[in-house]
Amino acid sequence: MSPEAQPGSGDDPIDMRIMAIFPELTPSEKRLAEVVLEAQSTLSSYTAAELAESAGISSATAARFFKRLGYRNYNEARLHSRRNGSWGSPLSELSDGTTPGQLADHFAQDMQNLTRSTEILSEEAVADAVEHLASARRIWVLGYRNSRALAIYARALLLNLKSDVQLLPYEGASLAEDVAGFAPGDVLLAIGLRRRPRALGEVMTVAREAGIPTILIGDPTVAQTARHATITLRCHNRGQGIFDSTVVAMSLINFLCSSLVDSLGPEARARLARIEDLHARFDDLGPPPESLEALTKAAKQDK
Repeated sequence: MSPEAQPGSGDDPIDMRIMAIFPELTPSEKRLAEVVLEAQSTLSSYTAAELAESAGISSATAARFFKRLGYRNYNEARLHSRRNGSWGSPLSELSDGTTPGQLADHFAQDMQNLTRSTEILSEEAVADAVEHLASARRIWVLGYRNSRALAIYARALLLNLKSDVQLLPYEGASLAEDVAGFAPGDVLLAIGLRRRPRALGEVMTVAREAGIPTILIGDPTVAQTARHATITLRCHNRGQGIFDSTVVAMSLINFLCSSLVDSLGPEARARLARIEDLHARFDDLGPPPESLEALTKAAKQDK
């Protein structure tokens, strides 16, 4: 793609324009891209010189970067960002006239997200993430806002395979008491889809200081926050309507946890067997086997 190429539609937000050409950017342009992605909610309040200084690049490189995105200059990008309102805000999307379309359109967008995510997800990085989870003494799972539901889902799956899985932040409590327990041998699984609060990066920083690796699952716009992570797995999350999609992130969490079975081997199978025995003992998932067998016999007699 030439430096002046248009990466997408003139109506595409700046994050989509960046991700369309991100693999082709130079190292210095990628540093600026990360700064812009992280600051896009308040981009209009920065000058081009401030962005360039933050990325450690020249003003000329910054000017070329915004032209590569399809803007005439930074001022045009700035105005476009201002018109787009709050980054990732459902209200902003609603104000822009975004509609959910037909159900088929909704599913088609999720399918596109899945396909595009396979292009940016590294098999090696995913395998490394599984190994970190497998070897962890304790797993901490962190998620705020929309990512909270994904964090709860991840913990529910991981508990089938590992005995010590903690959810952060704990309901109704402050973070300090739990985070003080970070110790070597632990792993932090952080879910950070937009819009990310500042606390996410702070917790990841504490984890790094404690000497524990962080696996970050985010969307393509996760940039400076990812600098605190050991492994970053990016998932496309564009929604057809006013809300972002979490389909890819949910599927990736499922894959990571399912892959743990092979890594843990007999340990995982033994825990799963123990859990099934306890389900039967507590009768918390339906009728006990004896009742089920009786129902089956009765159904055959009715025929």
